[in-house]
Amino acid sequence: MPTTANDKDLKFEQALEVLEGITEKMSRQETTLDEIISLYEEGIKFLKICQEKLAEAELKVNILNERLAKELPTEEENG
Repeated sequence: MPTTANDKDLKFEQALEVLEGITEKMSRQETTLDEIISLYEEGIKFLKICQEKLAEAELKVNILNERLAKELPTEEENG
């Protein structure tokens, strides 16, 4: 599956599924070296998409945790 401009719009799970498919294709014995190199290059693109999605999720979780920490009363306030 060649990457396109819309690949950045993929959900994490979709990008991971494509990456898993690429890995499976690479592990087949009948895959040629040229095909493996091409698949590897494509896999790197989808790996980056997955890493970006995970980083975005981590940032959101951190922001939510910071908000929650500010909103929750401290032990001193609970008395």
